[in-house]
Amino acid sequence: LGFFLSFYQWNGLGPMQFSGMKNYTTMFADPIFIRSVKTTLKYVLYFVPFNFAIAMVLALLVQRRGRGIAFFRAIYFAPASISLVVVSFVWKYMFQQNGMLNGVIKSMGLAGQPFLGSMSQALGVLLSASLYLSVGYFMVIFVAGINEIPETYYEAARVDGATKVHQFWYITLPLVKPTSFFVLVMSILQGFQVFDQIYILTGGGPFYSTTTTVFYAFQNAFQYYQFGYASCITVFIFLVQMVFSIVLFRTLKGGEIQ
Repeated sequence: LGFFLSFYQWNGLGPMQFSGMKNYTTMFADPIFIRSVKTTLKYVLYFVPFNFAIAMVLALLVQRRGRGIAFFRAIYFAPASISLVVVSFVWKYMFQQNGMLNGVIKSMGLAGQPFLGSMSQALGVLLSASLYLSVGYFMVIFVAGINEIPETYYEAARVDGATKVHQFWYITLPLVKPTSFFVLVMSILQGFQVFDQIYILTGGGPFYSTTTTVFYAFQNAFQYYQFGYASCITVFIFLVQMVFSIVLFRTLKGGEIQ
């Protein structure tokens, strides 16, 4: 339906008017759309590697059985069970001009920061909220993948004098390739579809600095009532996600262990 609507002009109530490729030509000439694409790519390029690395580190810390490990697993996973909306509101109260974080900064004799009101800092605040919510979930995925690796591999490596770094690089990382593939694909899709945090924390501002492509499609559909143009943007998002997924699939050979 979205692909069909992308060739029409429609405000959601009146009759639809066929416009051919007009929405697409308008989209690529729209400076706000171009900026939203750059913002989305920037967000994804930060979110995906940080999400992968932090989740992997947490998994390595809690993947072995031991006293108190279950407690830390629960603590790290807990944010994944919290509503996106709730976390976004908490972040908003923490990072607003007179919020808790600025209160701590000022108590140390330092100047307060604009955070959500800054074009250079707002995206970082959104990124921190997203990572807080997602790393615990992917940590559990990595723990499951790591625990599938036979312990005999590590025992043989220790006998040969391999360090922890060597064991991770030559045993753990290659053998969790299927898990890594899943985490990377899901992180990319999650990064491209970020919405809730933006809607609550910044509303796309300041000055479109946190307006991602998905959020811009939402604005055109439900604020400007340009459903045809919004559908055109969503088709573009789908194609970009598909291209990224195909490239990753071919690069990692679908997560197959060679």
